Amino acid sequence: MPVTSQHLQHLKVDGIPLLSTLTITPLVSSSTCSTRQHGIPQDWLIISNIKITVKHLMNDPKDVVIESLKGLCYTNPHLRLLENEKVVYSSDIDAIAKKQVTIISGGGAGHEPAHAAFVGENMLTGAVSGQVFASPSAGQILAALRKVRSPHGTLVIIKNYTGDCLHFGLAVERAKAEGMNIEMVVVGDDVAVGREKGGLVGRRGLAATVLVHKVAGAVAAQGGSLTQVRDAAKYVIEHSATCSVSLDHCHVPGSSSFASLGVDEMEWGTGIHNEPGAKKSGVVDVKTIVKELLFTILDENDKDRAYLNLNKENEKIVLLVNNLGGIPVLELGVVAKEAAEYLAENNIEVERIISGTFMTSLNMPGASLTLLKVPKTYGDLDFSSLLDLPVGAPGWLNNSRRGFSLDVLDHTTGLSDMSVELSNKTAGKIANPSAVADALRAGAENIIAHEPEITHYDTILGDGDCGQTLKEGSNALIAALSSIDFSSGPSAILAISDLLDTNMGGTSAAIYCIFLNALAIGLVNASCNTADQSAGSVAVWAEALKQALDSLMKYTPAREGDRTMMDVLIPFINTLHQTQSVDQAIEAAKQGAEKTKTMRAKLGRASYVNDESVKSAAVPDAGAWGLLALLTGIQKGLAQ
Repeated sequence: MPVTSQHLQHLKVDGIPLLSTLTITPLVSSSTCSTRQHGIPQDWLIISNIKITVKHLMNDPKDVVIESLKGLCYTNPHLRLLENEKVVYSSDIDAIAKKQVTIISGGGAGHEPAHAAFVGENMLTGAVSGQVFASPSAGQILAALRKVRSPHGTLVIIKNYTGDCLHFGLAVERAKAEGMNIEMVVVGDDVAVGREKGGLVGRRGLAATVLVHKVAGAVAAQGGSLTQVRDAAKYVIEHSATCSVSLDHCHVPGSSSFASLGVDEMEWGTGIHNEPGAKKSGVVDVKTIVKELLFTILDENDKDRAYLNLNKENEKIVLLVNNLGGIPVLELGVVAKEAAEYLAENNIEVERIISGTFMTSLNMPGASLTLLKVPKTYGDLDFSSLLDLPVGAPGWLNNSRRGFSLDVLDHTTGLSDMSVELSNKTAGKIANPSAVADALRAGAENIIAHEPEITHYDTILGDGDCGQTLKEGSNALIAALSSIDFSSGPSAILAISDLLDTNMGGTSAAIYCIFLNALAIGLVNASCNTADQSAGSVAVWAEALKQALDSLMKYTPAREGDRTMMDVLIPFINTLHQTQSVDQAIEAAKQGAEKTKTMRAKLGRASYVNDESVKSAAVPDAGAWGLLALLTGIQKGLAQ
């Protein structure tokens, strides 16, 4: 069924507002059907008579590369820029060139932070950039070589792509004719395209290029000759293997076309230039993805792709986990976790894990895994020390340290135990515990029944998690009701607070738990003012609720009229305290929830939305609506 742009205003994919990343332009005389994937989408999006293009933060597509390089240099004072040639180099180039071999790298833009952000002390001396996914010209490269010229020689590091090989090769030959001492190495670490398919072209250069930068830069910084620096680079190239996976293609700034995978597709063996991968499959979980990638790299029976030839008995590996540009750090952490555990399970000794964004394909949602075999000995050098050496390049992580262990979990128990001993264990006794449990069950079930509309309201003006958060807390409460002792009101309330603290996330959990803890204390205090110290009257509960509300107000600035759950809680408690009538209190709560439809949001995520959007949405606050569902459910449960 086709949807309109009005529908799209409130539509999210994986929590991302669709309109925040897409521009929608109605077509006059054609009809198209398009899908857009963010990570792993939950639903098909079918659009009729709508054209979709991806938005970018840029001024003009033709200027985006040079402007980005300027931004890099502005934020890193040790960098300088040859603007016309798009060459970034170290500001102290003269001093560097006098004492060591200089190193340059480069290629098309779109792989940031590679290559310019790896220019710095103990790494690259310079980098030259073409336009997005396009090799720089020989003239640009020659300008870089002239700028970093050193009497000790210069090493050029490029990735194995035809344009780079030809343009850099031409520039190197021209530089040699000028008398420069230059060596060039070509990185090819991809295993997705095997020997037979690769033929004369060879493997593509991927994320291992950054490890080549690191090791070669360290050898040069320690005074290695041009031959030694070149050989160190070649060692990394010959002992590295990389395999990638992506959930979708990237979008090139300024491009009018956008290739996209199907909603349930992912691509294996992707490169970094938006080209199709080696194969497609349905979307699978991260454990399966990582297992497939690493198995492909390590499978020595696949003679077409067996480049690493690892001896598990006495050889270690370095694992590089690389973000291809479009997955959040949260997800990259899961990739690193699964890769580490797979290697450990297969008795492969890991020297270190390096994880981050190193070699991207613009905003491609995907990741690559690189394994580098660490030699037992490397001449007079400790190979691992080459990776340890800190660098001054902004794109490298200086917190990379040798050493790896899965033993990272602290199993100390009791630190998060929220249980307390009540000062008065007799106050707040409940005469009919089962009735209280039944009322709470009814309240929780009512929240679950209303979860879709609560989520809908929060999706429109919030972050979309309120309904699910309340549902998770409700499910946990229902599951635990039979184990809670409701004969003591304060103890039961504290138990429920602990339960929500463990099973319910977000701001709602904190507010509910603060209120419940204060309510337990209030119930003790209110019960002590009665002869039998029981919690058997509305008056006792009303007084306890009033004390709890006063305590909650110390921790939140939200008040009635701010478009929050307080617009339900405050009138409910105040009315109950004044009238001793649950029905009248519920009616006041309903009126408070309805009023939030027209309120200006002063707190919560809706406060960040412009007032006109809040007003035109004409929906209640999700938190207020959720609390109302709880209270009305409890009311029905008490009436049964």
